[in-house]
Amino acid sequence: MLAINKYFLSFSVFISLLLTAFFFEACNSNPATVVSSVKAPLADLPSDLAADTFSVEGSPSAPYTMVELNQTGGFNGFVAVNGEGKPVWFFRTQGGASGFTRRQNGDFVFLDAKVGLVEVTVDGQIVHTLAQENPPGRHMHHDVTSTPQNAILFIADDWQMWRDSLTNGVALWEWDPENDSVIKRWSSFDHLDPDLDRGSRSVASDWLHANSVAFGPSGDVVLSLHFLDQIVSLSSDFQTIRWRLGGIRATIPVADPFSGQHCAREIAPGQILFLDNGYERTDDRYSRALELEVSGNTSQEVWQWRPPKDNWARIIGSAFRLPNGNTVVGFGTSPDPALGSTGPIEVYEVTQAGGIVWHMILSGGVTAMYRATPFFEF
Repeated sequence: MLAINKYFLSFSVFISLLLTAFFFEACNSNPATVVSSVKAPLADLPSDLAADTFSVEGSPSAPYTMVELNQTGGFNGFVAVNGEGKPVWFFRTQGGASGFTRRQNGDFVFLDAKVGLVEVTVDGQIVHTLAQENPPGRHMHHDVTSTPQNAILFIADDWQMWRDSLTNGVALWEWDPENDSVIKRWSSFDHLDPDLDRGSRSVASDWLHANSVAFGPSGDVVLSLHFLDQIVSLSSDFQTIRWRLGGIRATIPVADPFSGQHCAREIAPGQILFLDNGYERTDDRYSRALELEVSGNTSQEVWQWRPPKDNWARIIGSAFRLPNGNTVVGFGTSPDPALGSTGPIEVYEVTQAGGIVWHMILSGGVTAMYRATPFFEF
């Protein structure tokens, strides 16, 4: 069991728990929560995947967790493990595993950093592909999500001239796999100012470093901007930034700042859940799952969680809310003195009261885990 550091349950959180089950599929791009069949562990694994070890304690609420693994010279790709940490399905990528979503038909859409977007059936068949482009082209990175219209929204580089210099911002594009059409929906240059909206890590080749995108309950789009230490909400028509939470020139300030955040989701109206990596927290080094409530131009913390032994996953990781109110938190970096990350690579399922339901440690050949996403059926 584990005590959380700051926690209180407001009426809004209670409502959040009631709404979570309804919004879980849309917010997290996961299928329904009814298990139609149990997938058996794979009998034969390729040697580089077999070199990865998944050590488990406890039992998770979701029967499967999709871990996104990256290893130079080893296995790169998406691996579904069961509650015992046994791989039951995998898809190998040529480049880094960089986010995935699911379509209404159950197909996975994976972001392979080298190949691009790949739609894959549960039987492992590739049915659609959107080819990657090298910079300064439409280079896709970090995240992809299904739209309410069953298209695919993804993050890409956006190179434009700014004050006589070529600058790389952020664009959101929409892909219709059936018609093979791609439409640019949003550009950071239309809404933000590279002279003013920049952080200490911003450079011309990477101004904002967006790292997650997801639809909220109202259809608005939540976008995480790593280099601004900020989460923004875009209107469903992509014409307006509704609010900017934390970080540079925030419209909604945060009392206890977060930095380098990943996997931002609006899990219920006004309830924002994400992994606060704590990139700038160089003295008191830790990462945490954090939930903030946004109301008007104010925010307040309603929940946070840190593991028994602090884990400073400085650059990657995830946090997903389950329909039962539990949260699956992934810390994605192995010990790295140069980066400052402490490791290990691990995944927890925790209750709202902070109790640990399930814990998985990844070791062996794996060197990084981009995300750990719970899901309920193939």
